[in-house]
Amino acid sequence: MASLWAPSLRTVALEIRLLGDIRIVSDEFTVTEADLPGPIGRHLLTRLVIDPFPVSRTRLVDDIWGDKAPRSVDSVLNATLSRLRTALDELDLDGRELISSSGGSVNFKRPKGTVVDVELAHHHIDFALRDLRTGDHREAARRASIAYAISRRPLLIGIEREWLDIERDRMHHVERRSLELLADISFSTSDFDMAVQLGRELVRIAPYDERAHRNLMNALRASGNPGGAAKVEGDFTERLNADLGVAPSPAFFDPLTPAS
Repeated sequence: MASLWAPSLRTVALEIRLLGDIRIVSDEFTVTEADLPGPIGRHLLTRLVIDPFPVSRTRLVDDIWGDKAPRSVDSVLNATLSRLRTALDELDLDGRELISSSGGSVNFKRPKGTVVDVELAHHHIDFALRDLRTGDHREAARRASIAYAISRRPLLIGIEREWLDIERDRMHHVERRSLELLADISFSTSDFDMAVQLGRELVRIAPYDERAHRNLMNALRASGNPGGAAKVEGDFTERLNADLGVAPSPAFFDPLTPAS
């Protein structure tokens, strides 16, 4: 429990992992997903942490329950917030200070220096692209690898809400961009086997991405597997026709045209 001598929120940073199994760490203290008050508690904590600004209670109810809110939703919300605060006390911080309510809104007050994995993924891919532009391939690959490792983890499995769809799409974009960057770096440094491995993973999560398929085909040809490239070409063409009723662009079939 939080003590009278608990560190101030201004001086203690938190590491918050929302993707995969939820985990909050403060120094030697840890709160895990199992410590939180069930699916509603996990959903509510994630919704509050992911937004750096206060969230109205009306918005919280809509985002958490949608049109299936219980009649006593205010009481349920209050009880869940109370249980969340109690769970966060285990960080040796005051849960009432971490999650505050005022003027009809609820806010997760992040201590200075708090790191949230969702934001960290965006940070690393942005800097990876900057490093790539300046020619620092090693640092770009390091940052892209971190962004990929974070973004490929799921967000609140089993819960479907519109706001979660938006956040999942954002993470999916980071995952795709990370794989693209890593595959491009592997190809440019003549590590064609790695480029093929990364390319296959990319087309798995982006089955209609023409650029990803062309890059995979180029990597397969460069690795000495033209038959594999031909199969990727045929499978992609068939998938586009069967699922979307369209054909790849003419440039897709020209191995001499660089992918863009």
